[in-house]
Parts: sequence; C-alpha cells; structure tokens
Amino acid sequence: MTLRAGAVIGGYRIERVLGTGGMGSVYLAAHPSLPRHNALKVLKPELTRDVEFRARFQREADLASSLDHPNIVAVNDRGEAGGYLWIAMQYVDGTDAAAELVRAPQSMTSDRALWIVTEVGKALDYAHRRGLLHRDVKPANFMLSSSGHEVERVLLTDFGVAKSLADTNEITAAGAILATIAYAAPEQLLGGRLDHRTDIYGLGCALYKLLTGANPFPAIQPAAVMAGHLYEEPPRPSAVDPRLPPAIDAVIAVAMAKEPAHRFNSCRELSDAAYQALTTGIGPALNASPVSTSVRRAPRRGKRIMLAAAVVGALTIGATTLALRSSGDATPPLAVSTPSPTRANPVTAADVQAANPQFAGKSIGIVDVAAVEPTVDNGYETASTAVHLAGSPQSGLLESLGFAYYTGFASSADEASPRLLDSSARYKTFGAAYFADYLLVVRSDRGSGAGSLLNLDWRITGVRAKVIVIDDPRTVVALRNYVSGSDQQVLDGLVPVLRRHVT
Repeated sequence: MTLRAGAVIGGYRIERVLGTGGMGSVYLAAHPSLPRHNALKVLKPELTRDVEFRARFQREADLASSLDHPNIVAVNDRGEAGGYLWIAMQYVDGTDAAAELVRAPQSMTSDRALWIVTEVGKALDYAHRRGLLHRDVKPANFMLSSSGHEVERVLLTDFGVAKSLADTNEITAAGAILATIAYAAPEQLLGGRLDHRTDIYGLGCALYKLLTGANPFPAIQPAAVMAGHLYEEPPRPSAVDPRLPPAIDAVIAVAMAKEPAHRFNSCRELSDAAYQALTTGIGPALNASPVSTSVRRAPRRGKRIMLAAAVVGALTIGATTLALRSSGDATPPLAVSTPSPTRANPVTAADVQAANPQFAGKSIGIVDVAAVEPTVDNGYETASTAVHLAGSPQSGLLESLGFAYYTGFASSADEASPRLLDSSARYKTFGAAYFADYLLVVRSDRGSGAGSLLNLDWRITGVRAKVIVIDDPRTVVALRNYVSGSDQQVLDGLVPVLRRHVT
C-alpha cells in the first residue's frame, strides 16, 4: 500500500514517493516543525505485525542512529503511528550510483567511480571501527548529491541488514542470508563468520560495477551467480573495457579474493590501491596471487551450479529463510561468461565488412533500453529508451561494417547522443514511423536475456523492420561505451549476432 500525498505519519506530512523496497516505501516528507524535508521510511503494514521484520526495522534505526559521519545518511527519529513503523532520515537531494549508471553510463568515468568508492570506503571504515558491519554494500545504497556543494557528495545508506560484530544473536531465522546476491561475499553465501572484510568484498564488487557497468558474475539463475562468487576467479575489468589499465584487475582480484585473509584489510587500502592502479598503472604487490590461491578447488561448471543450487535449497527448506535480494541495479543478470582471450591478430571492422557483403547498404538504427527505478516522476516506467544518433561513435561503427545508418535518427544542432525518448516520442519514432531495414535493440532492462523481445515496448516490437536484440552484458557495456579504437570487444559480441539475422 502506498501512502497518498498529504497523509501524516508521526507528524511528518507525505509529499511524494521516493522509492520502494522489500520492507516498505520511502517518502519525501515535510518535517513537523522545521522548514526542511526528511526521507521517511515506512514499513509495509502487513509486515508491521511480523516479529522478525519489526525487529529488523527497529534495529536499522538503532544502529544507524549511532553513526555520525559525513558519508552516512543520518537517522533523525523513529516511531510508530496508525499501525505503521517509520524512520525519519536525512533527505539527500539527488540519486544513487546504480540509477546514475543507468541514466548516464557515459558520466560514470573511472575518476568518478574511484571518488564514489573512496567516499563510501570512509563511511565503512568508520562503521567498522565502531564494531558495525553493513552487509549489503552495493551501488544502489550509494547516494549522490551535488545540490549546494562544489563537489559531488556521496553518502552510504540502508543499514537495514547491519550487524554488530559483538552481536552473536541473529534476529533472522537460522540459515537466513541477508544480502544482495550480486555483491555477496562467499562467507555470506555459506553462512560463515563475517567481519569487516565481508563489506570490503562488496565494495570491490561495487567498484567493478561502476567501472564496467556489469555485475561481477552476471547470470539469470541465483545459483549461477552464487557459483561465480564461490568458485570463479574474480572478473577482470580490463577485459570488459580495454581502456582500463590491467593493474585494476589485480585490485579487484584482491578485494574479491575468496578467502577474507587474502583481501585488503580496510576500505582505505582498497581505494588507495585503486587510485594507484588507475593513475600510474601499478597494481598491488601480490606475494601469492589471490586469483590462484583463493579460488576454491572447483568442480565442473555444471556441478558448481548444482552445488550452489543445493545451498539455495538448503536455505529454503522448512523454517529457514533465503533473503538473497536481486541485484537492484541497472544492468540485469544474464548468463555467466568468461572473457575471451585476446587474439594474436585482432579482427578489424574492415575485415568484417569484407567477409560479410550482406551488410552493405542495409539501413539500421540503434535503440538503447535500460532498467530504471519506477517513480512518480517517470510515470512508474521500469525502463528508459534512447536512440543513438547519426554521427555518434555507435553509428560510425555500424557504418564501418558496411551498414547505412538510419536517417530518421539524425541529430539536430549540437544535440548529444543518445537521445532519451518519452512515451510520446517513442510513439512518433517507432511503429509504422520507423522505415529502416533493421532495428538493433541494445537492452539491459528486466526482460533481457537470450535475445528475447520479452517486455519490450510494443512500439519497438511493432516496427516493420527486423528487430535484432543485443543483451549480452559485456557487449552491451562495450557498445554503450564505444569509442573509436575499442573495436575488438564490440566486434566479438556484435558481429556473430548480426551474421545470424542480416541476410
């Protein structure tokens, strides 16, 4: 149930919804007596009567209210009114890192990613010194705000699954795991002992996400994601984005080491190593590489997934609870894949054009569909839609393969690409209005996977052209961030799909 604008909870007057989650909703609310706004988190009424959820909700306020740090969202008050439990928090006028990655992936430069992770690391190190773990470190919990500040401000939020290092009594049922699976450390998945290095693992996963736009172990099934965290080598950011120095691969390898003892001992160590890798190209010294020493002896891939599935099953039998959260990020989980080895003789666009004469002269356009958080402001849409304009690096890539880029996607004046389309613009752009031979759909929304058209806007699927879907996460990231000279990563994923569909 969503509270209406004007409703009053604990003296706070609701103005609009800011977001929703598994436990409740967050509203922008006017303070009862001061001329300011707060973020008011309200527990779902059906959960208020649940002893476990009630305890978790109250614990979030108690733990977070004890933290006083410029990089942590402050908790100002809590209470119960009209059958609702609520927490009044500092309102951050901005967005979160996951939403920003979807809204403007080009803006998430390596410098910005490093800044965000460094600031979040300060908050985590402070909490760790006070004996608290966050346990759900992910970009969706990194609030970003530049309002009234010379530099972008970064704040860590959502201590809803935080835990005191001295607390041996779990509030949740035995066997429960409270984490976002895309960023969960192996010891969380296995029910092992947690310490500050569990959060460091999550921060390493978040750094990888911000640098590449992809989850560390993307997969459709939770068991496959778990198998990645438990058995696969840490992913290499430079394999997804060749512009990143190989030294950053070693930083991620240490942060995401399977064994906590092989990880950095503080978030400051992680951010310092990332800064050195990104600015000087020098990675952390590895006496015993965590890539080779920290990966558990892995069974065959099929058996790995079966074993991970058995963990999921064990956590959902009888009274136990599996509380593994979905990623909550823009890039959706897809099939697990490993980086392709670099060819001794890379294929060029000219090679592709010569080998595929069927591409010559065929008209094609690119539409980009990405997941977004539904809000009042965007009409509760779950995906954004944008088109890459003529003259963009993406259109130039297709032209270098022999295609003719769709003239209907021409830019006007100094218009930036891609062009974001609202519902009215989508109606005018697609359907019968689109007259190219092919439409290339680059998607990372919630319906993506295996080249499916599932959940795409009907105006896109209703074009007369043949629709070609690109939804492999590595190819999606490489295409969105494409610049001249970074052809190889794009061509490896794009050309095989084009060959199957273009005749």
